[in-house]
Formats: sequence, structure tokens, C-alpha cells
Amino acid sequence: MEVKLVMCDLDGTLLTEEKTITDLSREAIAKLKKKGVSFGIATGRPTESVLRTLQTQQILSYVDVVVTNNGVTWLDRKDQVELQTYTLKIQNAIEIFYYLKSLDVSFAIYDQRYLYTNKINDGIERLLGFHHLEPYLCEISEIKKPEIHKFILSIDENRMSELEVLAKQLPTIDYHGFKTQADLYEFVDRRVSKALAIQRYANKYGYDLDQVMAFGDTSNDIAMLKEVGWGVCMANGTEDARIVSDDFALSNEEDGVAKYLIDHFKLI
Repeated sequence: MEVKLVMCDLDGTLLTEEKTITDLSREAIAKLKKKGVSFGIATGRPTESVLRTLQTQQILSYVDVVVTNNGVTWLDRKDQVELQTYTLKIQNAIEIFYYLKSLDVSFAIYDQRYLYTNKINDGIERLLGFHHLEPYLCEISEIKKPEIHKFILSIDENRMSELEVLAKQLPTIDYHGFKTQADLYEFVDRRVSKALAIQRYANKYGYDLDQVMAFGDTSNDIAMLKEVGWGVCMANGTEDARIVSDDFALSNEEDGVAKYLIDHFKLI
């Protein structure tokens, strides 16, 4: 397989648990680019947060495409144009929230520099800090945006298994959800995935998913890992991500992405 593009998740994959990119990872990506292979990021984070992190970690100049909001949005860095796939209706978010409210969840909706939420818990506090957002406390019925990129629920991680079971019983096929962190579960339009956004970027440059390699670690990476030509799951990855992958890398704490790239592309 001739790899034209390598896509990489951030949290739990390229980033260490301290949310940094190692020197070895930076060096491997730079050498990959010199071989003529494009490099991109595919994450659940919002666009501005991702660009800020990539700039701070000194790899933004190596990145050709940034897929954000779990595939709802993608930015081609060559022309700096951000495009959308499919958004989620706020009415869907309201339906989800009231269906799962008994689990004592907090919702989160991004809106530029604000994060709409009904209640601040540990997960919401972490989102505010990661993305440099201000909280806007409100009831979900007060939000006037007709459509949103995605809908996040934060829950005590000890109750996540309950949420996963109930989420599969939601009475509509307009959207789908997946766990993104131990205490976060996200919903997007049913047609959305990281793979869809990657496909659109690849098509723009005349190739398809068969010529893409991807790295990921958890449920929101499943479509990407499954549909690209070569999906690589991290050693710290969840079982559902592992079973759809073609191969495995060392963990994010062991420079798994960098070492896999070095071995596969013979970067030394």
C-alpha cells in the first residue's frame, strides 16, 4: 500500500498523558513529511483548541489537515478553508439530555469562546481548561442555536457503563454516540465520523481511504481505524478500537506513534 496520508488522533494517541508531544514524535513527523507523505490530525476537540495545541507543541507547520469535532468539521491547512460535513439539531440534543438526565449528567456545547452547560463537574472543568473557554450556565432549553457541531455529556466515570447501555436505546436514528474519554460521551449526526471528513479531504487531492494510515485509541476512532487502508490502535486503546484495527503500536506514553512511523517508513 502506498500511503499518501497519515492521520492521527490527539488525546491518548499522539499526546502523552501530560498533553504534550515528545521530541521523538516531532522528529518522526518532520521526516515523514520529507518523504512526501501528508500528515493530519483527527480529533474530537474543536478547531481553535486543536490549532492552539499544535502551535504550542511546535508541530502546526507539519500538519496538512485538521479534522475536528469528531468529523463534523475539517480544515485544509493549504487554503485555510474549514468545511463541515453534517451538524446536529439542537432538538436532538434536548431529546438526548432529557432521556439521560436521570444519570446526573452535565451537558456541554461549544460556542466560540463559551461552553454552554447546566452544571460544572470534573469533566466540564477539564473541558473549560483544555479549550480556554468560559462557562455559560443555562438550561438546555434556553440555547437558541438551531444546530450544533456535537453534543457532549459528562458523567461520573463509574456510571459510564450505564450511560452506554441507555444511549443505545435512544428512540431515533438521527444521531449516534460514542465514549471519547472515561467520563465523556459525545453525540453527532448519524452520518458523521472522522473517516467521512478524511475521505472528503483525500478526494480533494485525488486519492481515497485505501491510501491512508490512521492511529487512534478509543470508540470515536473506530470508523477511522476500520475504513482507512491501515488502521493502527495504541496499546492503551479500548477493546472496541482494537478489534477493528489492522495493527498495534506502543502506548501514547511510549512514543507509540513515532516508533511505528519510524519502523514502517524507515525514517532513520
